[in-house]
Amino acid sequence: MKLNILVVEDEPILREDLRAFLRERGHRVRAAEDGRRALAQLDEEEADLVLTDLRMAGMDGLELLDRVQSDHPGTLVIMLTAYASVENAVEALRRGAVDYLLKPVEYEELALRVLRLAELRDMQRENQLLKRQLHLREPSRDIVARSPQMQEELRTIDTVAASDGTVLVLGPSGTGKELVARAIHSRSPRCDGRFVAINLAAVPETLLESELFGHRKGSFTGAIRNKEGLMTAAGGGTLFLDEISEVPLHLQAKLLRAIEEREVQPVGSVDPQPVDLRLIAATNRNLEEMVEAGLFRQDLYYRLNVVEIRLPALAEREEDIPPLVEHFIQKHAREMKKPVRAASPEVLRLFRRHRWRGNVRELENAVERAMIFCDGEILLPEHLSSQLVARSEEEGLPEALKEAVHVFERRHIQRQVELSGGDKNLAAQRLEISLSSLYRKLEE
Repeated sequence: MKLNILVVEDEPILREDLRAFLRERGHRVRAAEDGRRALAQLDEEEADLVLTDLRMAGMDGLELLDRVQSDHPGTLVIMLTAYASVENAVEALRRGAVDYLLKPVEYEELALRVLRLAELRDMQRENQLLKRQLHLREPSRDIVARSPQMQEELRTIDTVAASDGTVLVLGPSGTGKELVARAIHSRSPRCDGRFVAINLAAVPETLLESELFGHRKGSFTGAIRNKEGLMTAAGGGTLFLDEISEVPLHLQAKLLRAIEEREVQPVGSVDPQPVDLRLIAATNRNLEEMVEAGLFRQDLYYRLNVVEIRLPALAEREEDIPPLVEHFIQKHAREMKKPVRAASPEVLRLFRRHRWRGNVRELENAVERAMIFCDGEILLPEHLSSQLVARSEEEGLPEALKEAVHVFERRHIQRQVELSGGDKNLAAQRLEISLSSLYRKLEE
């Protein structure tokens, strides 16, 4: 691997010799004559390695090391020092330098040290990539679907993943739009790259342009150093723009240009930068209506909507509730180290009646909450929140008053018998009716 190296040396001859030698070894090398100029160059462009003299006028090597550690934590530092300053070199190691070399520099030794650092950086990046791949491949297993609607969308996900086309994921909040985006990425040729996600609704409008495209030092108040935008950070991978409908109109044009030209222009810069990424966008709003109302650019809508995936609300795919409950029980049982293995039939009936306005996210929260209160192997109605039980019972009632009263009475009696552990006497007392009345109603 070849490194991007910055040589910092106040002796002109040695500085040029070091730069020429490292360039001959195939590295990209810049040079600075002191610490302050070095920091200015790092603000303009990051480096993999800084090779710096220890003793320099103005800002010495130790101070430069501290600044690199705080402002550019991904940059490695090797210290050059005379024999008499070895103690200071040891101090540099303690403060974060990765190595030091004595002057006069043995060039072959320098080449060997740099080669080892390049191999180390290679191994670190490979390890990070492997961890990222393992992490990214997990979400595809989390898409639990039995319903015909979701089975159709899963087939679309598998098909579109093999391409590099832009995808627009639509659906109510809580239906798993980011999960779909991760599944597409993890099954795509870009799975070795990064998956970068941003919720555009959570970013203040004044910072959104900088977050997406980056900025240059001094371009606005508070811009103390260069910042890489998310479109650049996702290079080689996938950028997921959640709540795309929240991008203000004045930024939609710049986003459209970035997508079409495959380049971004950071705030405060006149030079565009090329980007190579796959874009997946999502929203819970109707973009066609927003286009008609003049709130969303039509050309951007068509550019995003190359492939459309629509996720139905959970209430529209009731058959997915039991496998989702089973999945969430297994997931949280591992996390909580609890023996819970299933939900009772009554819990599943309540879950099927519930409207789930928060969709899959609300269902998972309900299961997790129930498991906190469950000490056995089976989730029971008493482990659920009373509000959820009440809403489920109300939402499952028929419209006709007479039928609704009958259904509510039956459910209420059955629940009181269950809560009484099958003791009919106790259940009758709780219902404030006679035991004979209870038996008659149970027979009915």
